[in-house]
Order: sequence, then structure tokens, then C-alpha cells
Amino acid sequence: MIALARLCLLLSSAAVSVSSAPTKSGSDLFTLPNADPNYKARAATIEAKRKGWLYKEYPIGGAFYPTGTLANQTISQQQAQWFPIVVEHAQVIAKESVSALAGIIAAGNFSTLDDYANTYKNQWNMSLPRGPMTGMLTNYTDDRLFSMMRLSATPYKIQRVQRHDALLFPVDNAASITGGLSLTDLRDQGRLFSTDFSNLKTSDLPSSGKYGAGCQAYFYIDRSGDFLPLAVKPIVKDRESSALVYTPQDEPADWLLAKMLLNQNDGYHSTWAHVGQSHSAAEAPYLAAIRSLSNDHPVMAILNRIEKTPWGVRPNLENGLETGTAFTGPQYYPWSPDAARDYVNQLYLSGESASFQGNYYRSNFKKRGLVDSSFGPKLKSFPFYEDTSVVTESIREFMNTFINSYYPSDKAVASDIELQAWHRETRAARVYDFPAIQSRQSIADILTHQAYLSVIVSNVMSTNGIHLNSMSLPFAPAGFLQPIPSEKGLTEKDLMAFMPTPEGAVWQVSTYVVGHRPMWRDTNETLSHLFDSDDLLAKTNAKTQAAAAKFKAAMMDFSVEVRARTFDENGLNRGMPFLFDALDPNYAPYWSVI
Repeated sequence: MIALARLCLLLSSAAVSVSSAPTKSGSDLFTLPNADPNYKARAATIEAKRKGWLYKEYPIGGAFYPTGTLANQTISQQQAQWFPIVVEHAQVIAKESVSALAGIIAAGNFSTLDDYANTYKNQWNMSLPRGPMTGMLTNYTDDRLFSMMRLSATPYKIQRVQRHDALLFPVDNAASITGGLSLTDLRDQGRLFSTDFSNLKTSDLPSSGKYGAGCQAYFYIDRSGDFLPLAVKPIVKDRESSALVYTPQDEPADWLLAKMLLNQNDGYHSTWAHVGQSHSAAEAPYLAAIRSLSNDHPVMAILNRIEKTPWGVRPNLENGLETGTAFTGPQYYPWSPDAARDYVNQLYLSGESASFQGNYYRSNFKKRGLVDSSFGPKLKSFPFYEDTSVVTESIREFMNTFINSYYPSDKAVASDIELQAWHRETRAARVYDFPAIQSRQSIADILTHQAYLSVIVSNVMSTNGIHLNSMSLPFAPAGFLQPIPSEKGLTEKDLMAFMPTPEGAVWQVSTYVVGHRPMWRDTNETLSHLFDSDDLLAKTNAKTQAAAAKFKAAMMDFSVEVRARTFDENGLNRGMPFLFDALDPNYAPYWSVI
């Protein structure tokens, strides 16, 4: 369990917030460079920002971090502003951790997997008042919950296996599971999907004393169109050749352990990959913009609104890794702090999490064969994509109106010297795959993706998602107390020996609710209010103001829709035995927090 002092230390850097220097006084409206009557002064201000906002390497995240007189001054000012709020949150979590542990012990400790519900029951009333998503505690043995998590809570590694792709591993009993379709049949018909975390394989003697594996797994679309699990292969270092393959035909405890091991991988991936996939990927172009755009530029104003407090996340995590507070115990990750840092950096520097244009959500899912695939049957339900589309396309509609209201043509965009300077600066800022800014649509798409990174990806992988689904107990332990078996035959009693202790369960919840913000539900800190800022809108034009009002109304309506979701007569919602609501616009924050 994280002590208050340690938790405050872990959270302290989250208070570090920053924005670019304040908009200069005397300017009533945002203006483009060619419309500024005093561009000489404007250019001088940009040059001052370039000297005061510099790049430096940073240990975690892959992207540069700001330094310099202006940057450091702003960081210090923002830390003083936000630190009290963060400490208050830490105090709440610390107090509720003590109560939660006492509640588990009073309820008789953990004798069965279902007892892990006591970790949440009548607990965490301030930091996690609703507990995990509805269905996660009651339906975790349902294979559809396991498979549909890959299309909702953790959609970042799953992909369709193409006709000429090599198979990861054989599944000898595939035909008996699928009703007659072999593994090759599934691949050749475009029904087979895979996910590969073999790079997370650990040894039988992890330094942490906790155990895990790097899993490969198959899922498939059956003849009725349902998306189901086929097999999981947990891989332990130095035992690769004898790795077992688990399927739904195994004994329940064996199959459940295999599913938990893949959940462990996906949960770890969300925990650390989101640092690069959301934060670093958004910070890098933002820092380039600070060094290129006047604060009077309308695009800079939108970026400042989206990137409300970007700079505290990575210092917080690095501080936790250096001091050990991110791994305070009992520690349940099988992987070391150095491995976590390396994992984040490798994903970013390889371009997987850093590719800007390549990670436009439609392009990314199409590349992985999840949408608009000409090969194989269409996914009957893809909840993450469905919810993301509603939010992101509403953001895009706003951005299109906003950009078109300032630029009468594509030529006007191409001739904006500050936008072109931003594009050039992204190379120095180590932004991967940043598109040319030659049209109104291109800049609208860039701003839409910037919001997607800070709103959608951050919320689902961290703020409003991970502790509610992909790291909820008992189905997703961070690590295990026993070595990964070399043979099958577990009972549920045997499986309990692998599971976290009460102290470990409380550690897991308290560690992950650090990023949750239930106190902001139904406030103006939520996604519905992304553009609902008097300071922003007072300096824009009437068309932008109308678009902001339209966006807010659309998000209010979508929130009503999300909150009205229930289970059908089969106990499912969009094919899932749990209710995915991470992107409720009146619950999800509109900016990246930790």
C-alpha cells in the first residue's frame, strides 16, 4: 500500500503544468500573420519564445522536454497552482487505502476469486466511487468479456491476420473450437486476429519476485459474426520451446490463468505505452508550435486549450521510477523500473507510438484490418471505434469550421508563414510523420488528431479507463505470486495462490486511481466543455463560437446516450457482457491528466 508521503511524492510532478507565455495584452482577437498590422513586434515575440523554450533530452517518453527561462518559469508557476490539488487527491487515496484494506480483512480476506469484489465494495467512495465498469466484477469468466476488451478497453495491439502472414503458433484443436475451421482456414477467410506481447516475456527468477509472461494470442470471428478468443500462449524466457498453448477447451482455471496473463500484458502496455502514445506524441508537436506560432495565432489558441497541463506527466512518472514510489509495495509488476522506461522509449523511438499521421485513428485501425477491410468479414461490433468516431468526428467538425472561418482557401493556409515554420520545426522537435500543412483540411486534421491524443487515447489508456477495466481485479492482476506453470491442471484453489494478497490488491487500486478524476464528473473539466472557454471564444469569430456551442450540444447528447446503455436479453451490450463508458463526454476530462 502506498504511504501518504510516498504517494504525495509520486503525484508531485503531476502538478507541474505549463502553457505558452500569456497572450499579449491589447489584442482583442486572434489574428493570422498576414493580418497583423504590427508583425515586426509579433515576430520579436516569437523569437523571444524560441530563446525561452528550448529542447532537452528526457529519460522517459522518447520526446524532447522543454527547458529555458520562459519554460522553467511557467513550469514553476503552474506547479505552485496545481500542487495543492494533487496533494489533496493523494490524501484521499491514502485514507481510502487504509479503509479498503480493513474492509477486505473484515470480510474474511480472499478465499475465492469472487472475493476480490470486496476490494471495491463500499470502498473508494471519493477516488473510485463507481468501481470498475458494470459487468467487470461479475462476468469476468465470460469469454466474450475477454475478447471484447480487445475491441474496447485495449484496442491498441490487436490486428487481423492477413492471408500471407505467418502464423504465430499452431492450435491443434482449432477446428473443434470453431465448429470446423482450422487455424489456416480462419486465416485464409480473414477471420483470424492476433496480438503479440512476446517481447514482455520474463524469466522464472524476476528481480521483483513477482511473475508474468509475454503472451501471444488468437481471436476469431465465428460464423455468426461473434468475436471470440481462440488461444493464448504465455511465453517465459528460457522456456520458449516448451510454452503451453491454452484454449477455451482447457479446464476453467487453466484457461482463466491464460486470459489473466494476456490481460496483464495489455494492462502493462496501457500503463506505460500511453506515456509515448498519448503524452509524448502530443507534447512534441505542441512544443514545436510554442516555438513557431505567435500566441495571437488562432491555431496556437486551440493548441493551448487542448494541451492544458502537458508537462507534468513525464516528470511524475520518471520521479516514481527513480525513487521507487511507482513500484511501492508490495510490488506486483514482473518487470523492473528500467524495463518500464525502456519499453516506453522503444515504442516511441520506433515510431509505433510516435507516428503522428500514421496514428490518425481511422488510418491506424484500417492498417490493422479492423475497419474498412477488404479481407474477411466485418467486425459486428467495435465499441472503441464507435465511441471514438462520435467524439473525434465532432471535434473534426468543429476544427473544419474553425479553420475555414480564418482561411478562405488552401492557398491561404500554405502561405501562412507561422504554420509553415511550425511544420519545419516539427523535424527539430523529433515529431515523427508530421504532415505537410498545405490545405485547410490538413491543418484541421492535425488539430483533430492532437485532441484525439490528449482526449481519447489518454482517457481510455489511463484517466478514465485502465482502473475501470484492463487493470481491475480479479481478472487483471499486475503480476502473480507463483511461477508460470509448465503443465496444466490447475484448480481454482491452486489459482488463488497466484493472486494478489489484500495488500497487493489495495496497492493495485490505489496506484491506478491516481489518474482518475471522479470529482470532475459533470463539471466544466470534461470533454463536453473542450471548447467551452470564455477566454478562448471571446477572441475568436462568430462561426467558431457557433461551432463550439454545436460541439457542446452534441457531446451532451452523446453523454445521455452512453449513460442509457444497458444489457440486452442476452446480457450483452454491443456484444459485450460489460458496459464500456470510458468516453462519456460528461465524465472523461477534456485534457490529459495523471
